[in-house]
Amino acid sequence: MEIGKKLKAIIREERYSQREFAEQVNIPIRTIEKYIAGTNDPTYGVLIKIVNHERFKKYTLWLMTGDVNPEMGQISPAFSTQEQCGLITGEEGSQKKA
Repeated sequence: MEIGKKLKAIIREERYSQREFAEQVNIPIRTIEKYIAGTNDPTYGVLIKIVNHERFKKYTLWLMTGDVNPEMGQISPAFSTQEQCGLITGEEGSQKKA
């Protein structure tokens, strides 16, 4: 489940532990762990909590669609972070940078 990998990438990019992230968005740590493990998908309510948090708003477009719009402040985690989380391969990251 890609959403779990995306959450993992956001957590890594922001240098949070899973517990710290869970506390920031007021979601139980076990719930975050299930999302990252791919056993559950976040509900609409959980996604709203995440994307409305001031620190994570910048990832809203990427989290929901995979797109970015830097002019509007919408970014993605670094390619290296995405690669570490299994979202892209090294080859894909090289092509996107070009």
